[in-house]
Amino acid sequence: MNTLKNHFLISIPHMKDPLFEKSVIFLCEHDKQGAMGLIINKEINKDSISVNFNSESNQKIKFANYMDNNKLYIGGPVLSNKMLFLHNGDTDDKSLILNEKISISSDIISLASLAKSNNVKHKLFLGHAGWSQGQLEREIENGDWLLQKATSNLIFENQIEHIWLLATHSLGIEVNDITNTSGIS
Repeated sequence: MNTLKNHFLISIPHMKDPLFEKSVIFLCEHDKQGAMGLIINKEINKDSISVNFNSESNQKIKFANYMDNNKLYIGGPVLSNKMLFLHNGDTDDKSLILNEKISISSDIISLASLAKSNNVKHKLFLGHAGWSQGQLEREIENGDWLLQKATSNLIFENQIEHIWLLATHSLGIEVNDITNTSGIS
């Protein structure tokens, strides 16, 4: 089985689900058990969130300080009160390396530390997108998603309102030429 880890899933232009409409998902994991990814282009209103922390109040303080100066993104509908973040900084023992330019973590103390560096790019997400065994493959076969090799530039360097269009154009296609229905209903 070929893995789609470190690829983007780009929603077809006519996807009707409001969460996934015009979304780009970075696949953090994909194997025969299923897949997990983060929607990289959907911002959350910071005032409407609820996050579960360990009992440490230090985490709550670090999170509040981080949120004063940064945006928050919806990673997907699964575990939507749990934090994950992507970054391109040096990894510590709390980060998992996804590729040579992107790591993932859920440790808010690490995020607060990374955020102090002007050289480190990072994005904080609540929740993630997930697929059970074979589910993502069926959705791709049905024509629900376009695939593209992931780049850290698209994740960290672009305004979120441009990411979907940049991703579709990077495939060399005109999005308006894609049919308005996915595979199987």
